[in-house]
Amino acid sequence: MKQLRPTRIAILVCTFLFALVFQPNWVLDNFWYKADFYDSIPFTVPFLAFLLIQAALTTVWVELVIRFIKKYA
Repeated sequence: MKQLRPTRIAILVCTFLFALVFQPNWVLDNFWYKADFYDSIPFTVPFLAFLLIQAALTTVWVELVIRFIKKYA
């Protein structure tokens, strides 16, 4: 496996922190404020867990976009 460069690591860390603090309105509306499925699961999901999951998914998406651009550009 190839080693990640410090620039790439910095971009991904910044993406994670940015996604942890700022979420798009549609994400908050559909998955937190108006989410009906939270009532049907037998446990509660804390807001911090929601933020961590959303930030991790955003970081993975950015990494995939970077790989796609490097491969096809």
